Amino acid sequence: RYFEAYRNVQVFSDSVQSVSDSLFYSFKDSVFQLFQNPVVWSRKSQITGDTIYMFTRNKKPQYVKAWERSFMVSEVQPGAYNQIRSSRMDGYFIDGVLDSVRARGAAQSVYFIQDRDSAFTSVNQTESDVIDLYFTKGDLQRVVLRSSVKGTVYPIRQKPPGEMRLENFQWREELRPKTKYDLFE
Repeated sequence: RYFEAYRNVQVFSDSVQSVSDSLFYSFKDSVFQLFQNPVVWSRKSQITGDTIYMFTRNKKPQYVKAWERSFMVSEVQPGAYNQIRSSRMDGYFIDGVLDSVRARGAAQSVYFIQDRDSAFTSVNQTESDVIDLYFTKGDLQRVVLRSSVKGTVYPIRQKPPGEMRLENFQWREELRPKTKYDLFE
């Protein structure tokens, strides 16, 4: 048992939303396969890639894989985005909330460092073979760079948030279905 959907496909649940041009879903393994410009959102985070597989269990996301030109963007505040891009990205969910992400293959990141009052102090721009991101309640808590690390930390005065964008950056919030009723418009 399976189903296929074509042209402007949208998926909505309370924890995850997605859009793509086409979709294949198998009831046997509960995997959504999203093709052609897929986007998956979870809270403040957006994941894109050439192809995305979203594994589910009991109608909740468990695991997401993005291949080729995978890109993750998390909105810190309007106009300021933590970003990571790589060849492949694997994200893990706990109770429908993004818990961790591993980016592999020429991984690059831009992320903002904040003080206890949430004011920006600096911005870190790095490259690494592997970058691991850890979240708490959907908010980025820790970034771990593994193997062949190169990077620079800039004071926030030198690099305003609006200037810090990785190549192929796209924030596609306008496509996101906000409610189940958006699916019928």
